[in-house]
Amino acid sequence: MTNFRNIAKTLQTTLEAQRGVDSLCSPFGLRFASSVSLRSARHSSFVIRHSRAAGFTLLEIIVAMSLTLLIIGIATVSISGVRAEDKLRRAAAMIETTARQNMLQALNSQQTVRMELSAGAFGTSDEFGGMLLVRRVGEKVFRKPGRGEAWEFSPSGICEPIEVRLSGPAGQIEIGFDPLTACAKRKSIQVKG
Repeated sequence: MTNFRNIAKTLQTTLEAQRGVDSLCSPFGLRFASSVSLRSARHSSFVIRHSRAAGFTLLEIIVAMSLTLLIIGIATVSISGVRAEDKLRRAAAMIETTARQNMLQALNSQQTVRMELSAGAFGTSDEFGGMLLVRRVGEKVFRKPGRGEAWEFSPSGICEPIEVRLSGPAGQIEIGFDPLTACAKRKSIQVKG
């Protein structure tokens, strides 16, 4: 009978050592190893007991997803604003290039070059889709150009001083041109949103 008790006790000790379980439990959920055989088997003074299965709760997943969506939304708004500003800058560059090309054409051909003032005159209608307003010398406000109204470039290298405003869904561009060079001497770009 004594031999049976010794075998049972040895078996119990072996199972406890293999499982990392000890009979003493702390109030913080930690189990301390008390026997020498358990310490040597685990190489640690205590074993952490997990009370729940590994994984994330539904609340943690919802919070993580909402933060991710918030960051994506902010990035999208920022990128669309940059694209709108880029579109405006390209339209302004197109207007300046067209004015300089007409000035060079007038100088090379030694003939007056007339450019009709309309939204598509500067080659920006496809990309920008804006409304063109002009202000000539002596005028206080911008206005729509009249039918057949044109901007003249003289063969002597002088053009009529004019200010152009192109307004569209992305914002507006204001450019004031120098009469001697047909280059922009004043440029203002305002992005909506």
